[in-house]
Amino acid sequence: MLTVRSKKWLIAGVAAMALTTALYAPNLPSFGPQKVLAAEAGSVQNVITVTGQGEMTIAPDVAYVSLGIRTEADTAKDAQAANAAAYEKLRAVLFDTYKLAAKDVQTSGFRVQPEYTYTERDPKIKGYSATQMLQVTYRDLANLGTFLDAASAAGANQIEGVRFSTEKGQEYELQVIEKAMNNAKAKADAIAKYAGKEVKAIVAVNQGGGVAIPSQFSNIAMESKAMAMDAAGSPTSISTGELKVTTNVTVQYQF
Repeated sequence: MLTVRSKKWLIAGVAAMALTTALYAPNLPSFGPQKVLAAEAGSVQNVITVTGQGEMTIAPDVAYVSLGIRTEADTAKDAQAANAAAYEKLRAVLFDTYKLAAKDVQTSGFRVQPEYTYTERDPKIKGYSATQMLQVTYRDLANLGTFLDAASAAGANQIEGVRFSTEKGQEYELQVIEKAMNNAKAKADAIAKYAGKEVKAIVAVNQGGGVAIPSQFSNIAMESKAMAMDAAGSPTSISTGELKVTTNVTVQYQF
């Protein structure tokens, strides 16, 4: 015969078993709902997957010019002082003559180092050099050669190169994506037509690698003497060339 205490334990055990069953019931095999889901999944068929390419050629609208001043003297202090004086002349051309914004002129390097003369024995210090390099953002590309000549005449005797690019990246990005999607749609239509079908809707899209906004480097390593000759005669001629913006998309269509 069950005591009152035993009855209480029995009731608690039954309640615990009922709760456990309720918690784990969703994980038990069930054939009704799963068959419905399987049927729905099986209804998605006739999918075409294509890759569309988008490409356009643009003219660069900005140049990043690496230029600087190198000075020499017997001491490091004098080399640095000479460099500072030369930079003031260049600064006047950049900001007063060409009206460049402060944000478009950035010091990219500054160094003072000994210069050596080499003999049969140990090298000897013959003096010191100071070099300050700038990166200049310049947008009037039609007059880029004239600008370089003016910078050279003002004391810039180190011009290491020009990188052409664009500041309209977002605008070109949307255009080239549209071209890629149109290319993908044309491919899907051709495949569906061959199969006797018709493209209905886009199932999924993946843009591979984003949009490549290019830059083109022109290795214009100009010596001060050569640039001085150009500055005295005809302006330096610079060819900007063209840039190619590309992207690709992978699109799935239902038909």
